[in-house]
Amino acid sequence: MVMSRKDSKLQDENIAVREKGLIVAREFDRVVHTFNKVLKYKENCAKSLEADLQELIKSLQENLDDQNALKRNFEIFDNNSEKIILNLQHLEGEERTHVVRYERLLRGIGIEGENPESENSPAPDVIRANDEADHENLEKLRTRRESFLEYLNLEFKNLDEKLGSIEKLTKELEESRNELRQRKTQALEKKEALEEQGKKLLNEVGRLESELETTIREEKSLIEEFVKMVKQVENSLELDENIDHVLFSSLTLAGSVETPSASGPPLTIGNTPPHG
Repeated sequence: MVMSRKDSKLQDENIAVREKGLIVAREFDRVVHTFNKVLKYKENCAKSLEADLQELIKSLQENLDDQNALKRNFEIFDNNSEKIILNLQHLEGEERTHVVRYERLLRGIGIEGENPESENSPAPDVIRANDEADHENLEKLRTRRESFLEYLNLEFKNLDEKLGSIEKLTKELEESRNELRQRKTQALEKKEALEEQGKKLLNEVGRLESELETTIREEKSLIEEFVKMVKQVENSLELDENIDHVLFSSLTLAGSVETPSASGPPLTIGNTPPHG
């Protein structure tokens, strides 16, 4: 008995499998498109994160360089401040010496032997009547007095100049020290700002590294799953030799039927051309 397509489920199965094939093909195409789109997105994300990470690392290095430069500046500030303090102490000692000298001169103390003309005569505070004084004439005493006063005037003038110079240097050193203090205060404020910025940069670096690690891990998982799926589909496309022969030989016939003939309408399988 000859098999009939109408007496079997073959016709229904033919239609069903074709529809199922189209559905699966469309679904596979949708999945492939989704994988491609997401993998491209993950690739771009990873590249962007790596670029941002490099910029952050560069900024972090610049921040550390600025902090090291400030550290060196602090050392310079401290050294200069120490030198200023030593110079101020030295000037203070000199000033004290000159002030003591000034006060002694005002009190007439310690003038013995200071007057060039007093080597052979006693100082004013110790002049006493003696035998030689009785022989000095008034003109000589006046000359000695003028010489002595001139000497004192020069001494006071010299001390005034020295004390004035010390005062000027002290003022300049004090101004320099105040300027150093201001610069150090500004540097401390900048140091705090750099440290705060450095912490934020470190936190951002950590966040980006974590995000990049997650992105790469997800990209790797997607690639592995995509490879597995594509491999399964690829394997399913490997046909049996007999099926391959039937499929492609029939495809040739189907193609010839679907192509219009130059001499007339297309032929259909199972029909013969009409006789004239």
